[in-house]
Amino acid sequence: MPLYTFGGTPADVLTDTAGNVVTNYPLLVKVAGTGATVSALFEVDGTTPISELRSNGPSSPQPGAIRAFKAQDVTEIDYEYLDAGGQPVRWYQAAREVAAGALDAAQAAQAEASTKLDVETPDPQSVDGPVTFNSPISAPNLNDQSAVQWFSVTDAVGDGTTDDRAVIQAQLDAARDAGGGIVYIPPGRTYGISTFLVVYADTTIWAYGATLKAVGNTGLLRNFLSTDLFAGYTGRSRIQILGGTWDGNAADAGVGTVTATTNVISFAHCQDITVRDATITNVSSAHGLEFNSTARGRAINCQFLGFKDNTGGSRAYSEAVQIDMAVSGSVGIGDFDETPSQDILIEGCYVGPSSRLGSFGRGVGSHMLRSGVYYYGIRIIGNRIEDVNQQGIYGFGWRRAVISGNVVSGSGLSGIQLSRPDPAGAGPSEGFTVNGRNIAITGNTVERAKDASGIRVYGSSGGTYDQVVIAGNSVLGLSTDASNGIHVEFCSRPNISGNTIAGTQSTGIVVFDSDGATVGSNTIRNTGSNGVNVTNCAGAQVVGNTVDTTSTNHGIFVSNSSAVAVQANRINAAASAGIRLSTSATGCLVVGNQVRKGSGTTTSGVSLDSSATSAVVLDNDLSGNSWSASTALAVSTAAPVTGPGGMTALPASNVVDSDLTPLPALEAAISPAGRYETTSRLRLGTASTPVSGALYLVPIWLPKGLVVSSITFVSGGTAAVSPTNQWFTLHNSSRVALARTADNTTTAWAANAAKTLNVAQTTAGSASSYTTTYNGLHYLGFMVAAGTMPNIVGEGSLPAAVANAAPGFGSTNSGQTTPPTVTGGAFTAAAFSGTGILAYGYVI
Repeated sequence: MPLYTFGGTPADVLTDTAGNVVTNYPLLVKVAGTGATVSALFEVDGTTPISELRSNGPSSPQPGAIRAFKAQDVTEIDYEYLDAGGQPVRWYQAAREVAAGALDAAQAAQAEASTKLDVETPDPQSVDGPVTFNSPISAPNLNDQSAVQWFSVTDAVGDGTTDDRAVIQAQLDAARDAGGGIVYIPPGRTYGISTFLVVYADTTIWAYGATLKAVGNTGLLRNFLSTDLFAGYTGRSRIQILGGTWDGNAADAGVGTVTATTNVISFAHCQDITVRDATITNVSSAHGLEFNSTARGRAINCQFLGFKDNTGGSRAYSEAVQIDMAVSGSVGIGDFDETPSQDILIEGCYVGPSSRLGSFGRGVGSHMLRSGVYYYGIRIIGNRIEDVNQQGIYGFGWRRAVISGNVVSGSGLSGIQLSRPDPAGAGPSEGFTVNGRNIAITGNTVERAKDASGIRVYGSSGGTYDQVVIAGNSVLGLSTDASNGIHVEFCSRPNISGNTIAGTQSTGIVVFDSDGATVGSNTIRNTGSNGVNVTNCAGAQVVGNTVDTTSTNHGIFVSNSSAVAVQANRINAAASAGIRLSTSATGCLVVGNQVRKGSGTTTSGVSLDSSATSAVVLDNDLSGNSWSASTALAVSTAAPVTGPGGMTALPASNVVDSDLTPLPALEAAISPAGRYETTSRLRLGTASTPVSGALYLVPIWLPKGLVVSSITFVSGGTAAVSPTNQWFTLHNSSRVALARTADNTTTAWAANAAKTLNVAQTTAGSASSYTTTYNGLHYLGFMVAAGTMPNIVGEGSLPAAVANAAPGFGSTNSGQTTPPTVTGGAFTAAAFSGTGILAYGYVI
């Protein structure tokens, strides 16, 4: 039973795949070629058994070394241990006692290799020509492959200026002639490439640690010759690019040779392409990596660094990774059969500037379409994209796409955008039938989109995006970024849910021309304009959102839309109305929302334009804001349903004060629709007699935009006898007359009768109505001169000492007869100086 010696040489040091020494680690010893465990291990004395073989500990003079040992009846072994991912790694070694020539060759191969591969033959760098492996091989980021050949680049200069293309191409050609293989480009060198390398089917390029640099005026690698012609996905396929720095060497400021518009790496008419762990840098005018007419393309854990537009400015949109289709002008070879790329995965990549050039036009995207042709199954996952000139991710005509977990910062336009041509537009897209659909944009982080929007999905009137989900994203803007948070336009039934948006200079969430939209459970803070804007939409839902602080405009704004439900939202510190139903917002439902003024300037809880008809406003909490009912719910002339049975009184079921007693609630409930009163009818019960010829002002709250065409007061049990002058006025809070009626002169005013006089003159001159210009305190005035004065129904009267305290009410000018001229604000009532009559009056 002979014993053979292993270990104990300077090369016998256990390292991980990155070359780091691994100390005090258990190793298995197996019979090379069979995988059988060798259990009979002995110290070098040949008699002392070894129960467990480990690499030397950290305190050893040779940490990580494998000490010399003997194995019984075995001349060739595999050391086996687990890598950082828990996968087994095997390292071949022949016994010391084998023939001296074979041992020298094995040790030389191991010393030169930069990593330890699962192989049973010498390192390919040490052998001329192809080396055949009869067992599977394993290495970082490479799936097990059966019976392949290695083709090692051995004769290149690798000084970064000499043209090494022919040497590398020779090995690519050899792999082609052998039906496929692995072309090994040794690390630690920079290989000059004068024009495109061509990689053929079933080929893997292993370039870890190597740099390939353009030294001519083209890119570096593609899977086609300029004379090729392929249709569909029938071109050269099943290609892997593993590792390497691929330097496009774009010319800029006297550095670099490439001025052409050229991709660094491109694939066309093919399938099953993987580019992994590669760095693609210094791109001139076109793209770092192009998947054109490619099925199942993968870019994984790659870096795209540095771009220069050498066209003078026409390529500001160029993508680091372009997903394209086979059309003339977009691919280097035919067939121009409009074959789109599909099932493309871009994962774990970085896009940004290089050490000498800025970032790209776009990170990942498409910019070419043909009518009726789509890009399917695009997945952009877990990438980081920084400081691009336009969009971070730009989906153009994508269907069934997932954009998830990406970090996009500092984009010149939108961080993430999905778009399509307008079929009604002029140019090559006219008449296009391209409808994007089934898009998921989830879990992304977008910061500092400098213009447009953080996330934007933009269809057209002739082609919407359908089934779009924008959920769980975080969008943050800064003071210099003039963008919206999330913007959808011409989308059918989009779902915008669970996003967090802050600091946008414009609107938090914009929904335009998108019927059936759902905007739910989003948190929106510190926007420059509306928190949520819904315009030109039917059947949208704005539910369960939190809007906190808008610098201008409203918390939630609805315009030119129908049947929009605004429910269960919480709004704090909106600049204007918490919820605004604006122009032609018809048939909308505003239910169960909470609006707080907070530290903001919110003027009303819910505000309705006069054209916002058929609204239902129920059960909203507008309390704690020191608002009157008509301030909390400012409805202009379009009275909404505010309670059961079609009730339109304010505030009805809406809570204005948290300590409401039954009496004020009942007062609001019986307020006549469309009538603004000086006091509730429930408070009436007395009648006060004014002084003949005196003008009395009674306070009233009126909303902005109210059209006042008449003023009414009511007499008590005493009629006017021998009246000579009777006229009513409308004043602002500073007592300046805004409108007056004509003089009713000697017309009778019977007991217990309402007298309504129509507006005859305003600040603008003769007019039949006056439109208020602000929300808040106004005054109604009445003046009667008669032999016997009528008494006026109201809550009674107060002495001057109480009534005249600012802002006050009561008697002003005395000795009045004919109505004053109010044109141009020419009449201001005198200061309050007499009894304050709490008269009941109203306008309609």
